[in-house]
Amino acid sequence: MENCSKCKDFGLEFNRNYKPVEFLEGKPSSEIWIIGLNPAEDEDWKDKGRDFQDLSNCLNDSTKIHPYFKGFKKVSPILFEKFGKENGVAHTDLIKCSSRRWPPVSCKGKKINEVINNCQDYLSTQIEIFKPKLIICNGAPVSHKIKEILKPKNWLTDTVYESETNKEQKVIVVLSGFIGRIDNFSKRRLGYEIESIISGLKKSTNAS
Repeated sequence: MENCSKCKDFGLEFNRNYKPVEFLEGKPSSEIWIIGLNPAEDEDWKDKGRDFQDLSNCLNDSTKIHPYFKGFKKVSPILFEKFGKENGVAHTDLIKCSSRRWPPVSCKGKKINEVINNCQDYLSTQIEIFKPKLIICNGAPVSHKIKEILKPKNWLTDTVYESETNKEQKVIVVLSGFIGRIDNFSKRRLGYEIESIISGLKKSTNAS
């Protein structure tokens, strides 16, 4: 078992069959990532038995994925179709530990930032290892923190920017409110923006 106990005092502990930096739901080759805040430990939570291979295959069947992911179909059918595909769409969370509620009862105020800061190096390492080309931030807390991890280099719109990792890896970042709370009009407006970026990535890949 792999574990991390940095946030044990806050009631959070990572203890799974894969490393925190391996927590990527979808194919490791995925060029597009959706990043949420943290895994919700509900009745469908099965991570105690999953390993890295299970993670790679968990989005293969769109009819059996967690309801959380189905909300993205209203954002973009094109995006949703790429879930679980090679070079397609994968998902991870800023905070790797799961919890019944967020924030946990023992984690208030500045302690929330402490938990996030404890985990952000895992996400930075993931980005350098797996090399996504497009990152979609699901929610304000993720959008705020990602700008520290991937500093804006060139703003394309008010909510989309280009960044570059320490290894000169270029990444496009889309900042968004939490998909589960924005209305359908806003979802599709976001979807059109994402689809335009995906089209650009495809042209760039074909040109190379």
